[in-house]
Amino acid sequence: MTLRTRPLLVLYLLLLFSVAGRADTLSLTEAKLDGLPIELLPYFDAWEDPTHQSDTTNLLQRSLHFQPLSKLEPQSRTSYYWLSVDLKNATAARQALALAFTSLTYVDVYLYRNGELELHRSTGHFRSRKFLTKGDSRLHVMMNLDPLQRYRLILKVYHSKRYMPVFNFYLQPKDAYVQQTHRKEIIDTFSLGAVMLFFVYSLLSWLVSRFRPYIWLMCFISGIALYGICSAGYMIEWFFPYDPESGWLFNTPSAHLGSFGIYMLLVDFWQLKKYNPILYRLGVMLIIEVTLLTIFGFTVNAISGNFNLVNTVNLWTFPLPFAFMCASLWCCWKRLTRPQKYLGYGLLLFFIAAAFTVVSSAILHEKSILMAPYISNFTTLAVFLLFATGLKEELRQHEIDKYAALEELNQLQRKSKKLLEKEVEDRTSELKISHDRLKVQADLLADRNTKIETLINELNHRVKNNLQLLYSLISLQVPSISDHSSREILKGNLGKIKAMMLVNQKLFRFDEGSSVNVDEFTNELTTHLQKIYDSKGKISIIQDVEKDIMLHGKLTLSFGLILSELLTNSFKYAFADHECPAITITVMRSPDGVLFRYSDNGRGMDLSQAKGRRTMGLSLIHDLARQMNGKLQVSSENGLSYEFQIPV
Repeated sequence: MTLRTRPLLVLYLLLLFSVAGRADTLSLTEAKLDGLPIELLPYFDAWEDPTHQSDTTNLLQRSLHFQPLSKLEPQSRTSYYWLSVDLKNATAARQALALAFTSLTYVDVYLYRNGELELHRSTGHFRSRKFLTKGDSRLHVMMNLDPLQRYRLILKVYHSKRYMPVFNFYLQPKDAYVQQTHRKEIIDTFSLGAVMLFFVYSLLSWLVSRFRPYIWLMCFISGIALYGICSAGYMIEWFFPYDPESGWLFNTPSAHLGSFGIYMLLVDFWQLKKYNPILYRLGVMLIIEVTLLTIFGFTVNAISGNFNLVNTVNLWTFPLPFAFMCASLWCCWKRLTRPQKYLGYGLLLFFIAAAFTVVSSAILHEKSILMAPYISNFTTLAVFLLFATGLKEELRQHEIDKYAALEELNQLQRKSKKLLEKEVEDRTSELKISHDRLKVQADLLADRNTKIETLINELNHRVKNNLQLLYSLISLQVPSISDHSSREILKGNLGKIKAMMLVNQKLFRFDEGSSVNVDEFTNELTTHLQKIYDSKGKISIIQDVEKDIMLHGKLTLSFGLILSELLTNSFKYAFADHECPAITITVMRSPDGVLFRYSDNGRGMDLSQAKGRRTMGLSLIHDLARQMNGKLQVSSENGLSYEFQIPV
């Protein structure tokens, strides 16, 4: 609003407050605010703008065009309609009110006091959520009126569905409106929950019985339930909050899906193809007509948004399915079984509800949508119960026939049983002989396995004792060796022997399997080597090993020898005159197997020179990595780092 137009608008609104005589001022007293809705229709002044060019800034030039709404003669269904009403809060308290309506697509709400704009809100059935104020919905706006104050409420209405707009606005105290909406949501939740339970029951029944009419019953239930969801606005609220017009496109197709299900249920369950070929062909034609109507309606609504035209076409085509239902009942009723007649009762109820919906739509037009969710849910429940009752009777008759057939089968089974018994006796004697032979072979295998296990245990003990003896002998020789390099070689051999001892100790426990826990193994080997080379614990060893990584015996032995060699090298060469020596050991899972990373923050080494003169330890590390089919990467930044990728 510009600075020039603002004084004119204020002058116009003051003029409206002073000379408003076209409609009475609505005085909101305690008696009127008792929780019941207050209809605004008798109080409205209105003006129609077919050009869609007016807004609040040029209402001054249009002030003489306003007239009581009852005298307005609409020129177009899609015009902008401006509605005006004077309000007065005649109570001594501030009133929180809900301004609500039913199905208008776009509504702009302006509330003025003393010529100043107090409130501007956008709402409407097709209004995107991003334009709605928190606390408002597509069908209501919350506003507060101060005590003993006069207001002018101006509404700009645009109804894009091509229905004649119905200005059924009403005011209601906020708490009462919220309670009313909450009750409606509870009713909708219970009814939709019941419908969904019936759908699940039908689905499970079809999965168990493979009885085809259950498929058509599911089509009917889902179609009519979706129609109720669309009509109540839940489809827009749940799935299309930012594109409401697209959500409303599914209204008519959902109803047609329900009609398709009921037609197929009639054709299939009553076996029209077998007993009434003419009715069957008419039913197929009717299904084609429903499909074409769905395509036509969806296309027209998506392109032009002319929902009124699509609804009119559906109303004019309703006599065709109604005549088909009457002809089917007339021609088939006498031959129907009792279970099939239950479906007839359901069909009759469905078409009565459909006829009521059509008549109310023809008379009330868009107002009939308010009743659609309740009619659809009630019809779905009633048809399902009737069909389920009929199906229960049908299945009961099938059970009777099945028992008769089973009795005949039992007689045949008794005769064949005697023949089988003799054959079984002969085969049993043969199997007994075979069983005795297998038992003898099993005993021999068990004895052989026991001997093999004893030999393996004995071999394991001998290997363990030999490794321990070798470890003890070298340990006794180390203190007596005066040559430093020789003593260091023996200490390195002690680490390797200890790694093999740990693998042997953990691997050959038959009750625990043939794999070794890497976390426990790493901790024990690291602790042992630190006692040898760093008895005072000056070097910090950080272990980050995942708890449940397991390696098989051969891999564990190679892993232990590599770790022993790396720790020995770090203890011996990496930390000369280092203030905070640290070693980091990381073992984790990776997409290619197990990632083993070893690093220290020592002085490192020149990798280019190391390649030309590999020591025995470095060669051993590369050979062991190759034996594991692993990949090795070495880095000498900030110390020395080895990274092994071990395939598992």
